[in-house]
Amino acid sequence: MNKYVIFALFFIYFNINALSQEKQKIELIRAGSLEGTYYMGQPIRKLTNDVMFRHSGATMYCDSSYQYEAKNDIEAFGNIKVIKSDTQSIKGSYMNYYGDLKLAKITGPDVVLKNGTVTLYTTILDYDLQNDVSHYYNKGKVIDKENILISDIGTYYKNKSEFVFVKNVKFTDQKHTIYTDTLYYYTETKIIKFRGPTTITGTEGNMHALAGEYDSNNKTSHFTGRAHINYGDFAMSADKIKYNQTTKAGIGLGNVEIFSKKDSVYIFGDIAQYRGTDSKTKVYNHTLLKSIHGTDTLYLTSDTLYAVNDTIAKNKKFIAYHKVKIFNKMMQAIADSLVFDMLDSTMTFFKDPVLWNNKNQSRGDTIKLYTKKGKVDWVKFRKKAYMISQDTVQNYNQVKGDNIHIKFVNNKIQKVDVSGSAESIYYVLADEVLTTGLNKAKCSNISVKFEEQKVKTITFYKKPEAEFIPLHEITDEKTRLRGFKWRAAERPDRPAVMGKYYIP
Repeated sequence: MNKYVIFALFFIYFNINALSQEKQKIELIRAGSLEGTYYMGQPIRKLTNDVMFRHSGATMYCDSSYQYEAKNDIEAFGNIKVIKSDTQSIKGSYMNYYGDLKLAKITGPDVVLKNGTVTLYTTILDYDLQNDVSHYYNKGKVIDKENILISDIGTYYKNKSEFVFVKNVKFTDQKHTIYTDTLYYYTETKIIKFRGPTTITGTEGNMHALAGEYDSNNKTSHFTGRAHINYGDFAMSADKIKYNQTTKAGIGLGNVEIFSKKDSVYIFGDIAQYRGTDSKTKVYNHTLLKSIHGTDTLYLTSDTLYAVNDTIAKNKKFIAYHKVKIFNKMMQAIADSLVFDMLDSTMTFFKDPVLWNNKNQSRGDTIKLYTKKGKVDWVKFRKKAYMISQDTVQNYNQVKGDNIHIKFVNNKIQKVDVSGSAESIYYVLADEVLTTGLNKAKCSNISVKFEEQKVKTITFYKKPEAEFIPLHEITDEKTRLRGFKWRAAERPDRPAVMGKYYIP
């Protein structure tokens, strides 16, 4: 026989066999009674009492049925049950089954699909037997242990263990409720993925995001598309947020913004890490702290910022490490590190700190600054303290000692107390425009009182050594105390502190 003829016969047989599989007839397994009749000129079977069919690997039960043999369809009534595997079954009140399409349309006041731990409740369900796909479009409810999902439209892909919920979607577990427009739920892993504007409410607070996923088994979340968290007095937003509910640890990535409502403090950065075990937040890369007091705002930047919440002492601290810079209207400062204690409104600067106020520059090994109602109350400079003030003709008035204590009133210097190995240089002016000489002194302690930003009186304590140097005898070496360094070039302005967040 010609090989081409053999191939043609094989091809015809193959297609006839495939067609017979696709057009497989619905098999009647049993029925209490069978009655033959005609409907619109077509023969049909009327079956009653414990009816059972088999088709495409599925077994179907009902109380009664019409079997349309010519169309390969059945219409079933009462106690509908479709079983295709050991784990999945579908129940309903009425069913149209189209054998050639392998499609069951099941309806009733209570259509129930069960597969393992998952149960779906709806009123209309389309079941594709060939692909094991179920679809509802008249609202449905899925219960999987403690997880409950509700939506207007839904599709269940059994082979992928995946639900797709669309329109008015609501997910609930023991601690969270998720509202969104599109949600994917994986029944084996218990992972939820959502797309579109989403709101998550919980016992600890609320969250908004545009996309992300939630592992309900491990209680971990990953939110993208600009996410926002609101937990009581705490709010945070970022391009991406990851959070572990069990360990209470999270991370924010990209354009992070944290807001402490109680303290009116904002923190910005590229990355933020949160540890619930010790209530500590770490922010780094382009950091900025913004503390608002009435009409004034304090700006602080550093390489790294920590926010520590002491729930026992009911106190919050902000800790800044390396390259600290501060700016507000009345004060600017730099240091290597800083601690901002919200309970007593103090700032402590460490390692070569310098503070500027108006035309005054002060430094010490450590600086401690106290505020009251948003204004500086007093500042302490500990060890190797040095204060320089420029007068109206740009002379440098100076005091130094072991420690310096500066008292402020309405953000203006009222009094300066120098204790331990005190030294001073103060220029004498005539009509604020002409220097006539300078006073130079050494003693144990010095007290300087100010009025309208100018020196009013200077008091020296315990065996002072003082001299007046007239103008014509003043030399450069007599105008500087040891350790003098005017650091105006390092004084930070608002753009330098705000960095990329600055808007002119």
